[in-house]
Amino acid sequence: MARAATTGTAPETVTPATAAGTGGATIDLDDDDLDVDGDLATDNIIKDHMMASIAASIVPVAFFDIAAVVVIQLRMIKKLSDHYDKPFSESQGRKVIIALAGGVLGYGAGYVVAASATKLIPGIGWMIGMVSLPVVAGASTYAVGQSIIEHYEEGGTLLDFSAKKRRAFYDEQFENGKKFARRMRERAKAEVKELDEELA
Repeated sequence: MARAATTGTAPETVTPATAAGTGGATIDLDDDDLDVDGDLATDNIIKDHMMASIAASIVPVAFFDIAAVVVIQLRMIKKLSDHYDKPFSESQGRKVIIALAGGVLGYGAGYVVAASATKLIPGIGWMIGMVSLPVVAGASTYAVGQSIIEHYEEGGTLLDFSAKKRRAFYDEQFENGKKFARRMRERAKAEVKELDEELA
């Protein structure tokens, strides 16, 4: 699959604070956590937003994580749109995210809400949420990014994006993204533990 020419400049680092517009500590992960063979600029855009999604989903506040991940994915779509010189609309971006996330291999919107809601359980809720939600958040961000890239490289825009047409590709990329996200989650958990110990 052809890739757009690299811009030669690295995208700004994305964190839950910068992507979701909220305060909080930055989770710093190594570049080796995501190694894909493609255009450097677009790979970095996806990687940075995956890391931000995983970090946001670890925050022990129910439903904050879902809202934050949506904002992070919108920011990723905006950056990819700028990279490919495509028009961006927040409303169209949200439609793409909702359409793609709604039916992915049993990890639909209901599953994500339920996983986030487990954080309301006293004591153990946060631990339960950390097991699955960061992987789903990271994998869905990866799959959304790859789906947007494929669509843009075929000459499309957000206005003519078809989730039905991209479903098989999105599902495949979601599985690939889960592998990357699991590694990122372990690194993020270690970083959160270190931050907690420093603040204790």
